[in-house]
Amino acid sequence: MDKIICDASPLIVLAKADLLELLPKQFSEIVVPQAVVEEILAGPLDDPMRRLISKIEWLKHVRIDPPLSPIGSWQLGRGESEVIEYARLQRHCAVLMDDRAARRAAFAIGIKAYGTLSIIARAAKQGNVESFHKSVEALKAAGLYLKGDVIETVHKSILKNRA
Repeated sequence: MDKIICDASPLIVLAKADLLELLPKQFSEIVVPQAVVEEILAGPLDDPMRRLISKIEWLKHVRIDPPLSPIGSWQLGRGESEVIEYARLQRHCAVLMDDRAARRAAFAIGIKAYGTLSIIARAAKQGNVESFHKSVEALKAAGLYLKGDVIETVHKSILKNRA
């Protein structure tokens, strides 16, 4: 298993969908930079991830040192910027983020990037979810926008890998 650096939105969606426990089944170390912690804590009081952020033992909180300059977050949010910068400094770890521009930025500098849907796909391949489609519906109910054709492409790849 690998180390992964997480942005806020996948953690929030996975917590709302009651699928957060999939992360420690797939990764040996799950890290959140301080900017991501602050973003989650600034969310609604009833947000499940906000309630859990300081209680989850397997979720490692880190600080970027030295902190990012303001230029470092011009094109991306501070959370996405810290996720990518921490992964760049650590080497050999991936990032978890749903923002397309942030994933492209990560790919551009050689960092493997996962989206929340890929976490569900990996879990389905490992047999860690009851149903891929039920899990996807839970993500959508939790507020994650997913295109139908993307869902079906991912589902077909899961079936193909099982054959």
